[in-house]
Amino acid sequence: MNPLSGALKFFSTTIFNSVLALIFFLIAGHFTIPSFVGKVAIIQLMEIITSSFFSILPYQLITREVSHHYASSQDYNKIIYTSLSYSLLISPLLLFLLFFPSYLWMSIPYFVLYLFTNYQGQSLTGLGKFTEVNVGNALFTISRWGLSIIAIFYHSVELLILIWTLGALLKAIYYQLYLPFKFFIDKIIFKEIVKIGLPIYLTGVVSFISGQGDRVVTAFLLGSYYLGIYQLVALAAVVPSMLISSFSSSLLPSSTYYYVKGKDIKEMSSISFRIVTLISLPMAIIGYAVSPLFISKFFPQYVLGIPAMQLLVLSLTSTMPLQLLSTFMISAKKNYRPFIIIGVISALEVVGLSYYLIPRIGIFGAAIAQALNAIITSILYLYFSHLQGIFKLERREIVSLALIGLSSLALINWEVILIVVLLGFKLFGIIGNDEVEIIEGFIPSSLKRITKILYLIAK
Repeated sequence: MNPLSGALKFFSTTIFNSVLALIFFLIAGHFTIPSFVGKVAIIQLMEIITSSFFSILPYQLITREVSHHYASSQDYNKIIYTSLSYSLLISPLLLFLLFFPSYLWMSIPYFVLYLFTNYQGQSLTGLGKFTEVNVGNALFTISRWGLSIIAIFYHSVELLILIWTLGALLKAIYYQLYLPFKFFIDKIIFKEIVKIGLPIYLTGVVSFISGQGDRVVTAFLLGSYYLGIYQLVALAAVVPSMLISSFSSSLLPSSTYYYVKGKDIKEMSSISFRIVTLISLPMAIIGYAVSPLFISKFFPQYVLGIPAMQLLVLSLTSTMPLQLLSTFMISAKKNYRPFIIIGVISALEVVGLSYYLIPRIGIFGAAIAQALNAIITSILYLYFSHLQGIFKLERREIVSLALIGLSSLALINWEVILIVVLLGFKLFGIIGNDEVEIIEGFIPSSLKRITKILYLIAK
């Protein structure tokens, strides 16, 4: 199981998704009004509700358990059967959407497939079938952001829903070619995963509030027009962090796999943290700098959201190294209760601060709430991962943390901070030559040139 080749595959499909989504919203921004984008945002919001509230068998734990059984040569088929069968049994609860606007109840088949394919993807990821997972993701992306452009010209959300549903169906059929399946729930496995994963599930529920609370409050207080503006700039702002988080898709099964094989999880979390820091900080600072040009050039109707986008892209991207520590907390499977604490604090902060700030300063208040949330949760992940003995705090880790904090000064002068951060990586030897050699062993031969850049930075 190769974490780097897997990460590169997830990275490439994330870029593909981002490019097609950009094209979709560029066209939507020019040929529709923000309220259309707002309806698309509400459908995406329902995706997250479905994913958060209906996944009582947490996705991460399914990946972790399948990978653990695979690494230890145990039977993993029952885990797959149970998770897929569960997703079908729980889907009738989606009928509550019949009480909502027509375009939402028309989306019920799509949300059923969305839940089912999520469990399929997590199972395949746990088995290290990264190529198959990403081919399915690419197929769905083509329909989601490519073919659905047709719906923009017809100004039809209903047509968009139909295209998304057909795309999800194609993805489900493709995934099933590589997975065993029969309608069967193993009660022992089900109870064990529910019991162990309850903190993660509850965290997912409250994380919906923290992750989407700013959008819900914006829609409630300001309406779909301002929600459309905020949703677009927020989607653009999370692209860099999405690209970085794509690495965690292969990191969870890979770290579990090698942890079972006897590798030191502290070493795995440390090198992952420092490499992600090396990638995320320049992306955060450059993203902050180009945000005004990007919005004013491609989305002139949305210039009101430029300050919000700048704050979001800087805060969300720069804190990604700390957010990824949660992956190793799941891999180690020591104590999942901290996830509840983090989730509750996060949700209270986002909703409370959004309600206070949005009526006073508009959508920029929502961005402040989300930026502060990223900082608070990052600090908590750092604390609990260190407390559980999953992450070490030595010289290079402490310097990396200092550089993360320093990156916030890009709000004052981004050019100087970018230079300081890059020099800091080299002068303090955040990455060692011996670690680059380890990375080189995982990188595909066609991409060996990347290591030359790492050797220049390493010490």
